[in-house]
Amino acid sequence: MKKLLFIMLFSAMPLLAAEKYSCDEGRGKYCKHMSSCAEAKYYLNKCGIGRLDRDNDGIPCENVCRK
Repeated sequence: MKKLLFIMLFSAMPLLAAEKYSCDEGRGKYCKHMSSCAEAKYYLNKCGIGRLDRDNDGIPCENVCRK
């Protein structure tokens, strides 16, 4: 039973993490507003906010992601 509960919790983790950011909220954001690389990657990859990757190398907000 504990094993099943662990598997259920573990499989739900990505869903919980995805709710941390919102594409609607991200539309007005720029790199200077990002608090983490994970946030910048979410907005680039999940929301398609291309301005976060100006040089089109797949890495958003170099000021945040290359520290």
